[in-house]
Amino acid sequence: MSATFLKHFNSISDPRIERYKKHELIDILLLSISAVQSGAEGWEDIEDFGHLKLDWLKKYGAFDEGIPRHDTIARVICRLK
Repeated sequence: MSATFLKHFNSISDPRIERYKKHELIDILLLSISAVQSGAEGWEDIEDFGHLKLDWLKKYGAFDEGIPRHDTIARVICRLK
């Protein structure tokens, strides 16, 4: 994962209200893109991928709160423009 990749996606504005943010937007994006590139076909697959690959994901993102639930992933991704 290159720094350019993460820098590019860091420029996306987070549509969520600050006090409701448990997971970083960049972590959700990194998780989602990585999972889909690895064959994930839905929100639950993305969550499952995250649990299986958490150590690898932590090399590139904080994931301080662990892996978000599939409904959180879906809600955040669907609100992006």
